[in-house]
Amino acid sequence: MSSAPVQCAFDFVQDFPARPKRPERLFFAIFPDMQTAAVARRLASRFVEEARLPEKPLRAERLHISLHHVGDYRRLREKFVYAARQAGQAVTMPPFDVTLRAAASLDGPPRRPFVLLGEDGPVFTLHERLGIAMSGNGLRAARRFMPHMTLFYGAKPMSTGEIEPIRFTVRAFSLIHSKLWLTEYETIGCWRLGD
Repeated sequence: MSSAPVQCAFDFVQDFPARPKRPERLFFAIFPDMQTAAVARRLASRFVEEARLPEKPLRAERLHISLHHVGDYRRLREKFVYAARQAGQAVTMPPFDVTLRAAASLDGPPRRPFVLLGEDGPVFTLHERLGIAMSGNGLRAARRFMPHMTLFYGAKPMSTGEIEPIRFTVRAFSLIHSKLWLTEYETIGCWRLGD
């Protein structure tokens, strides 16, 4: 009588980090057009190659500027999604341009985000108006805001400095459900500016 070998565990299971206790994230963001995202992705690749880093740049479709963090949850509850959608619908303003002029390494243990920094402009107005709408719908809104686009995460700080400006027009903002550690984004709502 032959018996098949029994496999109790896979060796690679231990290589995956455990998902956080609150793995469902909800946030508002603006996304560049695909051409701008491709330019930023190429710049990220150049930084990684020149510094000979093991890190990989984020995929172009994940590049964004976060406007407001709504919350991290054990499971995504409809009341928070509804309140965030109501806040998004309440915001009106015309389209505007964003300019990214500098690269910087930010503190963020255990991984340091390497980002492109945005300048002052109407993006602050969008942040403020959305924050007011969030507060009006029972959500917490951050007062501080530093517009930035994360290119990759690294273990060590990188040199900072000005870059050739990257400009794009913001025509909409989105409500995103991010599944932490799974690198998955789901767009829950999108609101066009100027409508």
